[in-house]
Amino acid sequence: MIKEIFTGNILTKFMALVMAVALWLYAINRQTEDVTEVVKLNVSVPEGITVLEQSFEEITVHLRGPQSIIESVEDMIKDRKIQARYVVKESPEGIEDQVKQTIPITRAHINLPSAVKLVSVYPDRVDVLLGKLQQKKLKVNLQKKGEPAIGYAISNEFVFPGEVEVVGPLNMLKEASFINTVPIDIGGITIDQNRTFPWRIGIDQKVIVKRGDKNVSVPVTCNEDVQVWLQIVEQQDTRFFEKIKIKVMRPAEYPYEIKPQDEYANIRVKGPKLVLDKLNTEDVVLYIDVTSLKPPGPYKQPIKCDLPKNVELVDKLPEVRLDIREKMRSLEVK
Repeated sequence: MIKEIFTGNILTKFMALVMAVALWLYAINRQTEDVTEVVKLNVSVPEGITVLEQSFEEITVHLRGPQSIIESVEDMIKDRKIQARYVVKESPEGIEDQVKQTIPITRAHINLPSAVKLVSVYPDRVDVLLGKLQQKKLKVNLQKKGEPAIGYAISNEFVFPGEVEVVGPLNMLKEASFINTVPIDIGGITIDQNRTFPWRIGIDQKVIVKRGDKNVSVPVTCNEDVQVWLQIVEQQDTRFFEKIKIKVMRPAEYPYEIKPQDEYANIRVKGPKLVLDKLNTEDVVLYIDVTSLKPPGPYKQPIKCDLPKNVELVDKLPEVRLDIREKMRSLEVK
């Protein structure tokens, strides 16, 4: 009896199950939902053509469909799995320089699931400006950011090759004369970096063109890179010292009295900034040598100077006028 309950009328029970599932699916699909989303618009062009301008980069779509499918469509749009795509069929031979087109956006251009209805799209037409591509050699301009370490400077730079081949819009490349490298960071570099050159640097994938009073950035393609040499040197500077005492250099037991007209002098020196910043008056020695002098005078003697290594005079030092005479002997008291 129990066996007949489970095995009897199998066909009837199967049909009932199918109908129940169908009714369940029908009920689910009856719950439709509307949604409005923003979708990325990609315009593809044949080789030899580029998009110079595009009036809209995104479009707004109003969609309707079963709730379960609409929810998954929303996630797919957020993940950029659903996008609008238009393929331009214009041939490069048909463009002398540039041409403007208006492209329609329909459901056929959006990869929506079949169960989803496109209620509306805005804008439904997009203007694109197409430009013909060409190749051109452009001079390479080294782009730097940052500053060398304090006390150091770049005295020379060299880029090889000095020109690279660029592919870009014909009308823009006519006006372009150079292309930048990607920025290289020179922040904090010292002469230690002289041993690490050359650096291999990529080319920035755009050119700058002057249009009226504005600079326009135009995307281009360059598959080359360049080698860069920089010569880093210690930064040079000058310092001025006032009233440096002039020493008189004489041998021991020198029998004459020396009276210089000037006892102090001013001096200007030059050298590495890092050295000059630490320099003080004790490091600067001014002197006159009277070893070979004897009465009668007066004499004019050049001022001589002792300076630290890598530091030198800027201006020639003056001569000092001096008198020389016998030392007065003290009288003997009897």
